[in-house]
Amino acid sequence: MKAIFVCTHGNAAKELIQSAEMICGKQENTSFVPFEVNESAENLQIKIVSELAKLDVSKGLLFLTDLKGGTPFNVLIRLLENFNEVELVAGVNIPLLLEAFLSREMLPLKELANQVAETGRLGIYEYAAPLEEIEEDF
Repeated sequence: MKAIFVCTHGNAAKELIQSAEMICGKQENTSFVPFEVNESAENLQIKIVSELAKLDVSKGLLFLTDLKGGTPFNVLIRLLENFNEVELVAGVNIPLLLEAFLSREMLPLKELANQVAETGRLGIYEYAAPLEEIEEDF
């Protein structure tokens, strides 16, 4: 089973995983690390490396983060070279994470990354209330 690792600003990673698990059940080979206020990138990297050591990455590793260009994203970019099969997707949300959980055993890693990114985009929706019918008098 491919490993999934989520790193976000604050506690979002933990909460996103817990929310997704409410829908699809407890997940194995999944972990997270929060980037905390006033934390250095170096300290974040140490925490991530420590947590990644607990995962089985032999079938691939999917990094998920919240913000392209943010500290978690930049630290994960630096760690990519440490793994044979790894992908990174920014913009994590619950639909994206659910797709990762449900499809990680069926798709090759690159396809999984593409699919979760697309599902994340499709999971964003602006609701528009139906317009009331206007009666026209002639």
